[in-house]
Amino acid sequence: MRRTPLLLAAASSASLLLAGCGASSTVAAQDAAQVAPAAATEDAPALADGLLPADRFAPGGTVTQVTGDEFAGLLGDHHGAPADVTVTPQACVDALAAARTALGDPSAVVDVAGQYTRTGFTGTAEVLATGGPAATVVGTLTDAVAACPTATVATPMGQAVVTFGAVTTPDLGDAAAVVPVTVSLTREQGPTMTGSALLGLVSDGDRVLGLATGGLGTAPDAAAFDTLLADAAQHAADTLG
Repeated sequence: MRRTPLLLAAASSASLLLAGCGASSTVAAQDAAQVAPAAATEDAPALADGLLPADRFAPGGTVTQVTGDEFAGLLGDHHGAPADVTVTPQACVDALAAARTALGDPSAVVDVAGQYTRTGFTGTAEVLATGGPAATVVGTLTDAVAACPTATVATPMGQAVVTFGAVTTPDLGDAAAVVPVTVSLTREQGPTMTGSALLGLVSDGDRVLGLATGGLGTAPDAAAFDTLLADAAQHAADTLG
């Protein structure tokens, strides 16, 4: 099962927070979902060309690019939540099921490219994907947040409370949304840890852009994030059409 753009973007946000808490995101290569990269031609730039240049994405920082196959390997190939993970309340379970239905067949995703940068306990990730539910992904996200503003995720390793803030809709592409996310993680050992992130999605034709920034402690700068999202959307449009 290939990952949808929504799940790629959301998982990028979650990975930034969990990485700061010391969680491992390594998945065996044989368990990875496969997303075949689109062939680049002189008339069609590679999708990765639409990612922000490193000096604009993370001035002075180290930027690592990630292919579609590497994203799939990082995120794994899970058909829903593992059996030992419980999500409450039921409204959130229903919202996830509705989102999966709204996003349709994930095999329709054609290509994925991304990049990330990390500094200490903070990080930023950018994802571009083509095909699949690009036209509906923003509405699916906002509907899910409205139906599930707070979720509790219980695992054998601890419990996380995920809270979504008010959704904003910048005037970008065909549709766009920015969602603040706060995660409070209580583990069996060690103190409770809190992380904050901002997740942005921009739908533009058959392409979707996902941008996430976050980490432990202080919430990300919302104005700076909005500027970066707008820059990323404009660069992708200029480069890829």
